[in-house]
This record gives sequence, C-alpha cells and structure tokens, in this order.
Amino acid sequence: MPDVGKFTHGRSTFIDEVQIMFSSSIKKPAIAVAALMLLGATGSAMAYSSEVKYKKAESLIKEAEANVKPETDARIKAMLAEAKGRLEAAEISHRQASEKHTGSIGKYMHGDAVRQGREAQSLASEVIFLATGQPR
Repeated sequence: MPDVGKFTHGRSTFIDEVQIMFSSSIKKPAIAVAALMLLGATGSAMAYSSEVKYKKAESLIKEAEANVKPETDARIKAMLAEAKGRLEAAEISHRQASEKHTGSIGKYMHGDAVRQGREAQSLASEVIFLATGQPR
C-alpha cells in the first residue's frame, strides 16, 4: 500500500499514481517514458479532432437534406432538425470552451462539444438511412 503522506490531503493525484505504477511494475525507465509520451500524443490528437467531426457532421447533414423530400415522414424531418441543432450547439460549446475565462471547466465543455458533434453525425446518418435505405 502506498504511503499516504506522499499525497496531497490523503488523496493521490494522477501523476503520483503513474509514478507508483511505473516504479513498482516497470523497471526500465525507457518504457515508462515511451508510455507517457504515447499518452500525451493521444490527448493532443483528440484535441484537434473536433473540427473534423463538425465537418463530417455538416457533410452528412447536407447529404441528408438532399435526400429528404416533401413527402418524407415528419419524424425523419424532426430528426434532421435535431441533428442541425446538435451541430450548432456543438460549435457554440466549442467556441465557449476555447475562451480564456473558462479555465478548467473548458476541457469539460470541449468534451461535451465533441460528444454533441458525434451525436449530430449519428442523427444525420440515421436520417440518410431512413430516407434512402442506404447505410452510411
């Protein structure tokens, strides 16, 4: 069991947990450094994925709009409107998360924006499937 005195207020931080894990289970420092570099690269790659998700959602929504006709079921039209709303909410949340005043809350807002972008993609794909019968 780790020494509680090493941690702040009796709780361990992520860095403390990683240090304990690497010191007890991995003996070679090169492997520990490589693992930490891999974790850091994954986080920075995910930070730039939101713009790609928004572009993909926009293209799917445009394709869904092209497939929705006046005689299309109202529920499918409502689903398309929901996808547009989710995409707009995602872009607004992303802009707000990027502002300096958000501080530590910004990362949660950014995660929420990415989730909303994925939901917009999913809804638009479902509209395309329901309108055409072709999966996306």
